[in-house]
This record gives sequence, structure tokens and C-alpha cells, in this order.
Amino acid sequence: MSPAERVTEHRLNSHGVTLSVLEMAPAESGDAPCVVMLHGLRDSAWSLLPVADMLSRAGENHGGFRVILPELRGHGRSSRSEAYAMPNFLLDLHTVISTYTAHGCALFGHSLGGHIVTKFAALFPELVKAMLVVEGLGPPRRPHEGNPAAEIHAFREMLLTRLAERPSRSRPLADLADAAARLQRNNPRLTPAQAEMIATHLVKEVEGSLRWAFDSRANSVFLGVSTADNVRFWEQVQAPSCFVSGTLSHEYWGREMATPGFTGQFAEGEMETRVLHFKHHEHHWFDQSGHMVHYDEPERLGALCRRFLEQHHV
Repeated sequence: MSPAERVTEHRLNSHGVTLSVLEMAPAESGDAPCVVMLHGLRDSAWSLLPVADMLSRAGENHGGFRVILPELRGHGRSSRSEAYAMPNFLLDLHTVISTYTAHGCALFGHSLGGHIVTKFAALFPELVKAMLVVEGLGPPRRPHEGNPAAEIHAFREMLLTRLAERPSRSRPLADLADAAARLQRNNPRLTPAQAEMIATHLVKEVEGSLRWAFDSRANSVFLGVSTADNVRFWEQVQAPSCFVSGTLSHEYWGREMATPGFTGQFAEGEMETRVLHFKHHEHHWFDQSGHMVHYDEPERLGALCRRFLEQHHV
């Protein structure tokens, strides 16, 4: 049975927004421990299935995890919203955990999902048994950081480019092949077959046209966010935490945040310094991965996640 065939999809109301929630469970689910996995911006819960499938299957030393994968508001089959602030995403996660788990869970978050789970773990330590964060501690330090005037100017530019007159719907795509080709251009280590499979879940038909299945306004969640603000939350996380960074993530950051003097490269020791703000942690670099680690090295990522969760008796 393929990973997609093992998925059960639920619909959940969260403060006026309908969330699509995927579930993968071991054959003998019983009281299987739970892992809630959050995808990143402009992505889909379905792209995490290779990792979720590895976690949910029984192994030699573990019966497998019950994996819950909500699609973020404004993404996939979840409904769109007029509110994309961090508190909205945090409340959605609280609704998911309260609905599908009885005694808390482990959390996994990629990119935006990582930002959400680190803050959630600080706010609700009693609900989080362990935490896995993949490329979720923000971009490299940018030239304007530490300069108040430059930071205010950068905020102004983000405000205008991300919110002012932004359409809620993306431009039409020619067809699925066009979507897969664009996905592969941005993620060059994807095979054509992988790109087509993932693209299937990143698009939807709207009024007779094929469009990306995410609301472009959702990226307003990062308005005004700074590493200094994030540190306040990071230092309050009590759960054992595992962090994964893609050595090739500069490809993504350089393209995503193109500004003069910014290469997308992390300074030596920059990521390690961020990880040190967490009380109980381990950190891994994936040499063959960019920002989308679950695209580039899903088997290695799944094996690491499973080892970490079993080690901490989740």
C-alpha cells in the first residue's frame, strides 16, 4: 500500500477556518504515541508523507507512531482566511492537538511550521513531549539587522510588498506539467516523478483555471519578525529538541530574500548559536539538502526523526 493510500483525511473547524487534517496510523494503532507535523509556507501536508510514512510504520523496536498532518490555513484543502498572524496559526495547532491527542504529542515543523512549533512548545510545554524542527529557525542574518533605521525601512518595504493590494489568488498555471516544472526549477534535486507527485497536491482548479493551492497573503505572518523576538520563545522551550539544517539552503534564501549584499549564506557558527538557546537539543546538517530537506533527503530525515523520537520515549 502506497503512503497516499494509507491516509485518512479529516475536516476540522478552527475558529471559523476549516482545516484539512491528514492522518497516518500504524496497523495496530491502539495507544500509539502521536506526532503532529506542520509543513511550511506555500507547501502542503502531502509533501511530508514520505517522512510520515516512515514514522507510522511498525519497526523492530517500536510499533509506529500515529501521525497527524494538518494543512495550514490558506494552504491545500484548508480554507482561506483574512487572518494570517502567528497567533492564528498557534490557535489552529492548539485546536488540532486538543482534538486528536489526549495526552500531548511530539511536534515536527518545517520552515513556517518550525516557527509555529517552537513558539507553541514555549507557550504550552505540558502538551509537547519532543520537538523536531527542520529549517525552521529563520533566514541568515541580513545586512540591515542591528541598524534601527534600516530595520524600519525593511519593515516598510515588506509591509507594502506583502500586504498592499496583494491578490488572494495566484495567477493561473498552464497545466500540471507547468506546475511540476516550476517546482523542479526551484528545487533542482527533485526528480520529474517526485515533482509531479508533489505538484498534484500544490494546485487546485479555481473557476476553470489551475492555480497554486495557497493564499499568497499568508506570508504576512513574518511581518516584523526578528531573531531577537524569536529567542524569547526559544529559551522557554522545555522539550528535547532536534534541529535539521540544509547545507544548500542558501539557494532558497538568496532567491527568496534577494537584497543587496545578501548571499543567503549563514555565517560560520550562526545556526549553532541559535540552537544553543534551546535547553535540550541536538543539531544536524544535511549536506545534500537545501531548504526543502523533506524533498531532498526524505529517507535520511525520516530515519533521524524516528531515532530521535524513540530515543526520547515519545
